[in-house]
Amino acid sequence: MNDRLIIQRDKRRRSISAQLLLLFVSLVSVALTHAQTAIPRLADNAPDTFTVERGDTLWDISALFLNEPWRWPELWSVNPVVRDLNLIYPGDVLYLRWSNGKPGLYLTSAPRAGVTKLSPKMRSEPLTSAIPEIPRDVIDPFIANHRFETTVDRSMYPHVLGGAGGRLISGMGDSIYVTGSLSSGVETYDVVRPSQELNDPKTGEPLGQLMISVGRVALARERANADEASRFDVLAAREELRAGDILFPVIDGEVVSMFKPRAPDTQVSSGVILSVDSGVSQIGALDVVATNLGQGDGVEVGHILGVTKGAERIRDPETRDWLSKPAERAGTMMLFAVHEKASFGLILDANQPLAVGDELINP
Repeated sequence: MNDRLIIQRDKRRRSISAQLLLLFVSLVSVALTHAQTAIPRLADNAPDTFTVERGDTLWDISALFLNEPWRWPELWSVNPVVRDLNLIYPGDVLYLRWSNGKPGLYLTSAPRAGVTKLSPKMRSEPLTSAIPEIPRDVIDPFIANHRFETTVDRSMYPHVLGGAGGRLISGMGDSIYVTGSLSSGVETYDVVRPSQELNDPKTGEPLGQLMISVGRVALARERANADEASRFDVLAAREELRAGDILFPVIDGEVVSMFKPRAPDTQVSSGVILSVDSGVSQIGALDVVATNLGQGDGVEVGHILGVTKGAERIRDPETRDWLSKPAERAGTMMLFAVHEKASFGLILDANQPLAVGDELINP
């Protein structure tokens, strides 16, 4: 009887030991997997050295070294010499090296051409500008020439009646007449024209109104009473100013001097492309698009999102049955303007034509 108990106790101990061993192996495996995924994945043809040229962007360079370009700051984390990883100039040479099992980028600065001394005891400033993070020549004009309002009650804003001499359209140097109450103390206004109303494709909820800036005017004579019109001089005109165009006070808004591409901190869901600025049917790299993701969805300026093609239906030629293709990753975008219920992003890359309705996911 005692021998049987001893045998059963030994079997139980061996079983517990085996379970503990399996648990330990699993934990080690998870830890190793986590350690591997924590290291940025290098691109297949990542160069050992790269010389920065005028026209390059940090995103372009990052895509040469990494499969996930938004993780490029991690390549610099092993290099304490570089104090500001955003300040990279044409002529600088980047070196890819490994340290403690992690890849890292090292930089050799090129001589700064065109250095001018402003005055004694003041530091010198290079005339050569650092390369941008992303193509600013696409984003900056959009920001300057567009306005987005969550709600627009046209009756609340002054609007154009027409031009001097009964003209229906006006341009730079002309005078226009405006009706409606003006903002106190404001003399310069942007003239905008409603362009597109954005609605959520699933709920139909209005998200806001996109408007384009068509010109800028200065107050020449304010109306004396509500029955009169105010007269404005046209300072600049991107398009002809027309009756019905709306006036907004010129406000020098906060300009994002430097974007910081990064993955969202939370899970993104239900995001889709609503429209494209160029109005084309096929969307590609460097196109500006509108999305239904806003501040309430946890997205921020600089967040990187993946673009996926929706599940397509294909027919089996043998059985004639319809099957669904899985959603495919088709591109990458970065948000550069985020509003309450909508946002605008720049398509950074696309491996196939994108379209309105394509879904947005975490990268």
